Amino acid sequence: EGLGRDPRLQTISATSPGVIYQDLLILGSLVSEDLPAPPGDIRAYDTRSGKIRWTFHTLPHPGEPGYETWPKDAWKYSGAANCWTGMSVDEKRGLVFVPTGSAAFDFYGANRLGDDLYANCLIALKAQTGERVWDFQTVRHDVWDRDLVAPPSLVTVRRSGRLVDAVAQTTKGGFVFVFDRETGKPLFPVEYRKVPPSDVNGEVLAGTQPFPLKPPPYARQVFTEDMVTDRTPEAHAAVLERLRKLRNRGQFTPPSLLGTVIFPGYDGGGEWGGPAFDPETGLLYVNANEMAWVLRLVERPKFVGRAGGRDLYLRNCASCHRPDRRGSPPEFPSLVRIADKYGVSEIATIIREGGGRMPRFAQLGSLAIEALTEYLATGKDTGPVAVNDNPRPYALKYTMDGYNKLLDPEGYPAVKPPWGTLNAINLDTGEFAWKIPLGEFPELADKGIVNTGSENYGGPLVTAGGLLFIAATDYDRKFRAFDKQTGKLLWETTLPAAGNATPATYEVDGRQFVVIAAGGGKWGAPSGGAYVAFAIPP
Repeated sequence: EGLGRDPRLQTISATSPGVIYQDLLILGSLVSEDLPAPPGDIRAYDTRSGKIRWTFHTLPHPGEPGYETWPKDAWKYSGAANCWTGMSVDEKRGLVFVPTGSAAFDFYGANRLGDDLYANCLIALKAQTGERVWDFQTVRHDVWDRDLVAPPSLVTVRRSGRLVDAVAQTTKGGFVFVFDRETGKPLFPVEYRKVPPSDVNGEVLAGTQPFPLKPPPYARQVFTEDMVTDRTPEAHAAVLERLRKLRNRGQFTPPSLLGTVIFPGYDGGGEWGGPAFDPETGLLYVNANEMAWVLRLVERPKFVGRAGGRDLYLRNCASCHRPDRRGSPPEFPSLVRIADKYGVSEIATIIREGGGRMPRFAQLGSLAIEALTEYLATGKDTGPVAVNDNPRPYALKYTMDGYNKLLDPEGYPAVKPPWGTLNAINLDTGEFAWKIPLGEFPELADKGIVNTGSENYGGPLVTAGGLLFIAATDYDRKFRAFDKQTGKLLWETTLPAAGNATPATYEVDGRQFVVIAAGGGKWGAPSGGAYVAFAIPP
């Protein structure tokens, strides 16, 4: 209800539970990152009746602020600019703070020329009515998949001898933006810097992007040659040769047909676990990834009304599963020999209805789905069939060739460590209190290569008793406790599976406990299904 599009032809779900304000459930959505995709509108539902009480259009309609930042009538055919992560509510002020992601398609924006408000924005809305109070766009006309992935943190900072209630937003790019909650005024200066233009046909990028001058980035943002891995001479030489063939001028280097370095990568920098804030110390704790990825644009097959199975695959599936169908396992599985796992009818059903993070493709029509199914099952193209694919207004010339990490020949990160970090940032001063590597590769640690950091997913928990808990690390499956003031490791244990989650704490009979979900399964790590709880010593 209230989608504004035929729901049978769209993919929409909820990956975060929303927030409650009085008698309202305020909810975002997860939608497709390619077109067609519905708008990522924010909706408030009556908790008693389920009726929609208000809607905020993240793709503005005529007469609404921000409409001029899109092509005419883009709200009718463009999509996304959605809040798939969490929101935060200031109940006292009656404000809900909404972070949004990029507009669709993620990596080529010829269909959405302009700054694309309210994509990549932190938006303050009146929680009772959905009226916009202020917004700040962290990336203009995003073509790098720089979604705001973490819920904003409600913090209190000291300015000129007085306390200011603020909201802090971490980003994939490694920035922290800090704003006055009521006015949206940045509490640290933000500088708009010129960034390179695109040379891809049809693309027009924003001329400048915002850079907060404080705090400093908590992740490296330019992959220079002196940062190439030196794990082995062979790894160094292989990565250096590849790096020199790619475009690499910082995190706003335009996507290209040659290949562009994305650093930090699609998974940050900051990730969906978000930060923790300690009102006692004024420190914001945020974990980060420091992995490089490669974005390469490729032409989509051109067809109007008719297409064969291979062209249908290249147009609709290759951006995730690669043109060669080998994918980027395990996040985007290989489709080579997919018929060994699924029957023909099952493949067709998955294409039609979607599954997991895969969107549905019912809009292609039955004949096209049959042709695509045949191609996936047998590798054979049966020839052109009718396709229910309107070539305008969102048929795009380019897609991307998959989600590809920049790795050395043995599969380790192409950049020198740290590959993951834990950071403590003083929001009163905008300076680091401390910064340490987070995580290890056990097989490298056995060889004496320690404190490398590793990819990590899931946030920290800070306690009044002086502790900072975090799991998050993929490969070593550790759950750790640090001194929140110094970053000194106080305790660690190995979980049955990686704790790719944010811990929670609770009290029973006067005793405090901390619990972590050990689900694992990220990037090929073993999966699990346990909640593991620990008592905190008095």
